[in-house]
Amino acid sequence: MKNFSDFLSENLQQGNILKPKPDFSKYHFWGLYFSASWCPPCRQFTGMLKNFYEEIKKTQNFEIILVTHDENERDFIKYYQKMPWLAIPWSENISINQLTRICKPQTIPHLCIFDQDGNYVTCGARDDIAMYGMKAWNHWEDIAEERKKYRQK
Repeated sequence: MKNFSDFLSENLQQGNILKPKPDFSKYHFWGLYFSASWCPPCRQFTGMLKNFYEEIKKTQNFEIILVTHDENERDFIKYYQKMPWLAIPWSENISINQLTRICKPQTIPHLCIFDQDGNYVTCGARDDIAMYGMKAWNHWEDIAEERKKYRQK
């Protein structure tokens, strides 16, 4: 199976700067965060996710990439300014549409987690963080270990 990081655009946004996408193998886990400024549940979860992200980054190699569903660049920029993680630039419609097609978020906010090899771990990470808080990380490790065993069969 293809590494999910291959579906990301070559340049990602960090604040107001475009940078080449990082080597995702250096992250124990990384996530795709499907969200939009016009969505009240997204705005609520973004605050929770930001707290989780800032706390977990103190001890773990972790990254998030925003996959925006905003309808215009102005709204995307205003919303993204509140986030400490990376984003697919609003203008990268092909990458955004491709990731949306592959991950198939039924609703937003939606958070999918991948391991350092780009293997799918879970798309239930929003619920994991809401339910387990910081222990969501341990839950993802358990899931990743089970999926690894299955892939080795």
